[in-house]
Amino acid sequence: MSKIAVVHYLGATMRSRSVVASLLSDLVDDGHEVSLLDISHFSTITQDLPPAWIARALGQEVFTHRFGEVLEELRVPHYQPQAPSNASVSPPAKRWNECLQALDSELLTYFRVPSLSPESRAMARMRELITNNALATYSAISSWLGKHETDELIIPNGRTSRQKIARVAAEELGIAVRFYENGRARRNSYYLGTTQPHDRLASQKEVGSLTKHLSAEAIAELAEQWLDERMSPSSDTNSFSGAWGQPTSPVDISKTKPLAVFFPSSTDEYLAFGPMWNIDEWESQFQAFDLIMSIVEKRGCDLVLRFHPSLGEKSREYFRQTAASIEELQGQHPSLVVHWHNSTVNSYDLVSRADYVIVERSTIGLEANLKGKPVWLNQAAQWDLVADVRQALSPSQITEQFLTPWGVDVSGAQKFVAYWMLQEHPLRYSWKDWATWNPDSAPWILRLATLFTDNPWSHRVQLVRNVITTWRNNRFSRRNLTKEVG
Repeated sequence: MSKIAVVHYLGATMRSRSVVASLLSDLVDDGHEVSLLDISHFSTITQDLPPAWIARALGQEVFTHRFGEVLEELRVPHYQPQAPSNASVSPPAKRWNECLQALDSELLTYFRVPSLSPESRAMARMRELITNNALATYSAISSWLGKHETDELIIPNGRTSRQKIARVAAEELGIAVRFYENGRARRNSYYLGTTQPHDRLASQKEVGSLTKHLSAEAIAELAEQWLDERMSPSSDTNSFSGAWGQPTSPVDISKTKPLAVFFPSSTDEYLAFGPMWNIDEWESQFQAFDLIMSIVEKRGCDLVLRFHPSLGEKSREYFRQTAASIEELQGQHPSLVVHWHNSTVNSYDLVSRADYVIVERSTIGLEANLKGKPVWLNQAAQWDLVADVRQALSPSQITEQFLTPWGVDVSGAQKFVAYWMLQEHPLRYSWKDWATWNPDSAPWILRLATLFTDNPWSHRVQLVRNVITTWRNNRFSRRNLTKEVG
């Protein structure tokens, strides 16, 4: 029996309560002595359900005491570690630099901007708050671990500053670390493993060892299950597929010419993952797309660029910069057809028709590779060393020979997906345990009610601004591209 402490705070995953309650249940059933370390009080922003009185006014209920009841049923003690008042404990300078990188990623994600330079006063204030909370988290967890015998600390994800600093606190004391996260491969599941979910090198290194007991047929079946779930309109792992038309929906491309499809993506969160992700020499993903388009259009290819729906959630500054890049790209390649973030054209339909698939690092590249499509990447990707893909990391690599399609071996992509699937565990709890509505598909009035969650007014203003910005971005059409750029 091991003594395990699980770090938790609301908003740590998409389904915080369901995931951590399921994890605790599984650990208890496995015979471990489990404690819950709740660091919610070190949150800068709380992502939670609205207050119970607001929910009741809207004809709904929030089961406020249910999570505590689950902990009592499991006999899991609930700790809220505090930073010592008489002395603070600071992380080593080298490890703190890792957290600063994560902090930048958080700021980019929160403000939805393309860059933190120049840093606004709002950004500076948020940076200070996140920094103070991260340092307090380190001091509190270090102090708690120093007083309680602990064999292992399990933390959510490991991407953000508080998550990363919790890992540092454990490792500095020689305590083993595992990670948990919202399910990424199976419906209604959570991930639990020894590798930080976005550790590109470590995760690919362990693919072979975790899948070696499976037959090729079993691996292929797991990969097919994953892809079927991703493509389903009711997908639990791909929330965007439901907004697209059914496969074989009409698209503005020829059925006789070869087709090259380009899938850009946003990169803010990857700043948290260090040098292993920053391996390219491009000024931007559109520079890479331009060079590739110049070659494949000479081969008579139709050119299609499909934006990810998350573009609509970015700031107006980010959106305008992207629109300007596309205006320039279409100036160089007038035949380029662009399907924006709010298009209902099905991305999987485009992949099925494609002869060339070019992505920055989007998961659509892995899905295309599973379908036997040749895929070129212009950035590091989670699966780039396992799947049969080509990486174009600098302008010098873009040559006629490099852009020659090949007979794709799908077994590498299948193994990577099987590796994901094997580390998923079914959720024992769902949104029904915490409220009478599903927050993932809540009506607008209940989404608006989250403004009453205990947060600074500056954050509430930011939430309203995000809603307005998303609405404006999603009203965008090709006809007003020039206005957006201007």
